[in-house]
Amino acid sequence: MGAPAVQAAGFSDVVEAPIGYFVPTDAEKYDAPYYRSFGQDWSWQHNAISGAFTTANLFISAFDVDSCCGEVDQISAYDSSSSSWVVLGTLTGTNDEWDYGNDFAIPTSLFPDVAAGLKVQIHIDANNTGWVVTLGKSVISIDGGGVPPPTPGVPEPATWAMMMVGFVGLGALAYRKRSAFKAA
Repeated sequence: MGAPAVQAAGFSDVVEAPIGYFVPTDAEKYDAPYYRSFGQDWSWQHNAISGAFTTANLFISAFDVDSCCGEVDQISAYDSSSSSWVVLGTLTGTNDEWDYGNDFAIPTSLFPDVAAGLKVQIHIDANNTGWVVTLGKSVISIDGGGVPPPTPGVPEPATWAMMMVGFVGLGALAYRKRSAFKAA
């Protein structure tokens, strides 16, 4: 039995650790089995997405993609109507840095597969030239749905801002209690 369908309309579906070889934390980005090379290709599947949608994009967070120097890591999606993998593109990035600019437009021909739960795969170091890569997250964004932060285990800026407001509020409450106690 597959995963339950999630609702479209500005929605995003995230696949991350502990699924497959997605790295659970930034501190493990150089560790096996997450830091992978040629011959260590793998695939994963997103949840089914119900409802009508007009656009679908796949975002992949990747670490240490040396695209400027010849590294080729292909991202493909499975087309069930033709029983074949369709290359969506290759990862881009910079040496020893996280990159979330890997935005692949999912062709409308694959929308039935998105609705059923899109299967995605990475062909690591397609030219077998010694490159390695770590993946953090895979996100399908439907009709401009939100995209979570790229780096595993690192809260997005809005989360940090909310935490700071909470800490300031707690500090103010403690100050008021201390002031009231001293006055009594």
